[in-house]
Amino acid sequence: MKAFPETREEPRKKILLIPPVLILGGWGLTILHESLRFIGSLIAFTGVLTVFLVGMIFADLWVASRRTKDIIKARERRMRESGGEADDPDDPFIDTLEESAD
Repeated sequence: MKAFPETREEPRKKILLIPPVLILGGWGLTILHESLRFIGSLIAFTGVLTVFLVGMIFADLWVASRRTKDIIKARERRMRESGGEADDPDDPFIDTLEESAD
């Protein structure tokens, strides 16, 4: 089973700022003016719900990057031990569906 998405970089932590910005922005609107309380409450509630969504996405990307790094390290270790054979059928980075121009 392959990790999805396969990425070598760890996810950027900026994505974790989305929920606090929504929560604080919604809270600010509720305090700002009486007519903005409803929309501010909705925005703050959206921020609370996105805590879980963003957390799951970040966790998935982080695990995928860690797994990909582990696969790369294992492949490099096998290459050193076996003498540098480049054609490994279990290599997850080789696209088997791609046509070769032989």
